[in-house]
Amino acid sequence: MKNNEANAFVFIASVILGILIAMNISFNKSHKRVVLSAKQYQEAYNQRNKLHNDISDLIEEYKKNESKIKKYKNSNKNYEEIMQEINSEVSINNLILGVTDVTGPGIKIVLEDASVEFVNDPFEYKSRLIHDRDIIQVINDLKNAGAEALSINDQRIINSTEVYCNGPFLRVNGVKIVAPFYIYAIGNAETMKNYMLSNENYLKGMIIRKINVSITEENNIVIPAYNGKMLHKYLKLN
Repeated sequence: MKNNEANAFVFIASVILGILIAMNISFNKSHKRVVLSAKQYQEAYNQRNKLHNDISDLIEEYKKNESKIKKYKNSNKNYEEIMQEINSEVSINNLILGVTDVTGPGIKIVLEDASVEFVNDPFEYKSRLIHDRDIIQVINDLKNAGAEALSINDQRIINSTEVYCNGPFLRVNGVKIVAPFYIYAIGNAETMKNYMLSNENYLKGMIIRKINVSITEENNIVIPAYNGKMLHKYLKLN
């Protein structure tokens, strides 16, 4: 990206930020003051902060890439050294994408259906079983808690991973899995465990439904690489 394009981007982003900051007050044709509700103001404020952070991240990424390109152009390094740096970047990207095995500290969550013996009420019967929405919510909560890598029954969780019911099974990455479900998450073990067991968290509701839930801190979790195909039929570089 050329410098004038970057400046134009920053200018447009600044204008948008200014609009969001001013959103709490607007004027109609008669110049009558209209004040947003607390909820509308909070939404606008959150959106402004998100946009501000996104712009900062993009500018930082742009500067980093521009510096990298200049370094390669002006570098006196030989071909082998440059290739080593490129291969190191590829390895880091593969780590983030989930296509390589990873290890680290974290937590292990085991989920198993509650006993349905002597349960005659259809609603209670259904509530004692683990459904795809339960697994999806637990995975989302783990991401919010700072999990850097996730797996369930040896299936790596990546951005395109699907989780849905398939009869008595769950289908994850196209593979059928059955309970008990073993979910591993790499990250700050104490933070994730406290977050998952907080009263307002989804896992707490599963415990109330009498789902069998076990959560333990682990020092050395091994999460396998995603081994499926990443298909991009419509995605193109801009």
